[in-house]
Amino acid sequence: MSREQMPARRGLAPLDERLQGPERRCAERLRELRARTGLSSEDLAERLSGDGIRVDRTRLSKFLNGREVPRREIAARLHALAAQCEGVEVHAEEVAATRALMYAAACVRSPLQAREFELATAREDLDRHRAEAVQELADLQRDLHDERKRRQDAEDALEDLALHSREEVRALTEERDTALDRIAQLEDQIRQAGAVLRLRDRDTETLDRITRATHAELAVWESGGTGDLAGICAAVVYLRDADEDAAADRIIEQIALVHPVGDIVRLANEFRSLGRFHDSVKIEHSLVRSRKPVDLFHWFSGESRWSKERVRLLESMTVVAPVEHLARLHKACTDHGNGDLDFDLLSSIVERPRAVPEGTGDEWVEDLRRSVDVTKQVLTEGAVAGPAQQVVSAAGSEPVDR
Repeated sequence: MSREQMPARRGLAPLDERLQGPERRCAERLRELRARTGLSSEDLAERLSGDGIRVDRTRLSKFLNGREVPRREIAARLHALAAQCEGVEVHAEEVAATRALMYAAACVRSPLQAREFELATAREDLDRHRAEAVQELADLQRDLHDERKRRQDAEDALEDLALHSREEVRALTEERDTALDRIAQLEDQIRQAGAVLRLRDRDTETLDRITRATHAELAVWESGGTGDLAGICAAVVYLRDADEDAAADRIIEQIALVHPVGDIVRLANEFRSLGRFHDSVKIEHSLVRSRKPVDLFHWFSGESRWSKERVRLLESMTVVAPVEHLARLHKACTDHGNGDLDFDLLSSIVERPRAVPEGTGDEWVEDLRRSVDVTKQVLTEGAVAGPAQQVVSAAGSEPVDR
């Protein structure tokens, strides 16, 4: 196709004069970046989409006209595309400036998006502080190693006092004592630095939970649904039917992480009632892969042993959950004396052969492996005809009634 035959690229309509303040500045910045890419609206929208974020030509137009604020990730993608088209490097300060304009606009137009910006900024701060704490701990440990070597050198030199003058002995003794004092100080600083690092990790874990909840709500909101179970289900169905599988998967993964286990099970049932078996299984698998085993233990313990939901979720856990999660559920059963659940878990592992590795160094993975072997032997010998069967957990001295 010759240049004369190529369709003319339409320019952007002028911004509405009523659009003022942060929203106008954000739209102007996005228009500037769009111009730098040199891409058509269709191409730009396609290249901005991905990782569960859907941008079509209509949404891109809304961004550029100030009627919507893009998700935070769009800033980095836009700058990367502009830099790639211009053959230059991306500058972090430019991305930060764009995000600041987007955040200011979000504060005016969308409190939910503003929350996402705030949480992402807080996470970046936490990551920076954690990196500083890790470096500080490494520096202290290196100093401690040096001081211990200095002390050892002084002690080695003091072993044969006959080879040293009285002045040399005094100097070596002082050096050793100084090293001992410094070692004590460093050990105390290392304990404190370790505590700070653990607290940073807990802060990060808490912030991640809040961020996941916010992302889930954003995904549902963007798809036009509400935040209740019916709205979530409708949003996923809408996205599947629109061939937006990545966005639907993102909703499922985020919802499985933040909603109560019972709500997720009811959502799986709702998908089943609609004939959406793929999504029903997918959200169950997301649940057992991502949630803490103790959360699942409490739900399992509150359900009837023979409920279809309990059986189905236990089967899912046996098939797709990490072995460490199975071991932690086994531990919770042992700690709380829930022999029925433990036996059902072990039997499910036997029925759906799952390799439990040896030599992991994890006490409860090892105990799970041994308990599975015992259960396999019991089932093979046909010894489960009544309720009084016993399987011995290696972690306890008494057999556990099943």
